Amino acid sequence: RGLTGLETRGGALWLDPVPLPELSSYGFALRYQGHWGVRLRLERGNLEIAVPSSDASAIDVRLPGRAVSVEPGQTARLELPD
Repeated sequence: RGLTGLETRGGALWLDPVPLPELSSYGFALRYQGHWGVRLRLERGNLEIAVPSSDASAIDVRLPGRAVSVEPGQTARLELPD
């Protein structure tokens, strides 16, 4: 939670990642709103969010200053501010 700034509130997955030059990339999977295996990967100022295919609804993702909705079976790639 510390590196990603991960929170769940207001029906959305909130992220505020902390850049760490010592860590070139990291990733993990989580279960969120009935989705098993939602993958988050941070690498070189980019965030990738992959939602596995399912009958569940889209996941709302919030970052400082923006919001995206990721449908099941889709991957969103977002550039993070410096």
